[in-house]
Amino acid sequence: MGTRDGSSAVGNAPGNTGGNLPEQYSADNLITYRVSLSLVDRLASEGALTAAERRKAYTIIARRHGLSLDSIFAENA
Repeated sequence: MGTRDGSSAVGNAPGNTGGNLPEQYSADNLITYRVSLSLVDRLASEGALTAAERRKAYTIIARRHGLSLDSIFAENA
């Protein structure tokens, strides 16, 4: 019995390689979202924001970055 050279796969494998993601899930958007949250956390840890203000800021930041509040990427304060 002989061996074959090359791939034995037929056709393209299905799946998303990340090229067609909506803008709100782009790496740049998610990074700036997380940086914004870290700034709010810092203000809260320094006592400049109350817990209620922190929650409100988290909601505003999520909406500005196009993330729904029930998204797996959205943080809950």
